[in-house]
Amino acid sequence: MTPRLRKIHRYIWFSLAVLLPIGWLAAIWAIPGEVWQTPVRAEQPAALPLILQSKESGDFVINLREDKWGERRQIEIFIKKPLANPNTTVMVEGGGSKVEGQKEILLGLLGTRGVYHFDLDSLTAKNQPLKLRFEDNIQGRILRTVVFEY
Repeated sequence: MTPRLRKIHRYIWFSLAVLLPIGWLAAIWAIPGEVWQTPVRAEQPAALPLILQSKESGDFVINLREDKWGERRQIEIFIKKPLANPNTTVMVEGGGSKVEGQKEILLGLLGTRGVYHFDLDSLTAKNQPLKLRFEDNIQGRILRTVVFEY
């Protein structure tokens, strides 16, 4: 190594000796305190206590639940094994609804195995009969229809 290269090499190491700890402290200072993330799926409501009616359809067990005062109703869907159609949506047909232009209401999207709860609004909950339709929106077909008559 020539004297000129030794001098450059020494200056590089002295500058690295100062810059590396400064960079390390800057990296620690840049770490965020808390990261707030919105959940991918919204929180599911708690299950209502009374089961009015229960139906089993293929890989689903579907319960119609009600609170103890009879004011709120809820659909509970238990998926026994993974779905063959990953984009399964649950719709409520508004056949008995008195509201103009209300044909169907989207309750939600079903995913993997587990339990899903969907609250019904007051008008939908009082429909007689309550028709649930499971659809695959990608292929555009109806997978099954479940009717609750209470």
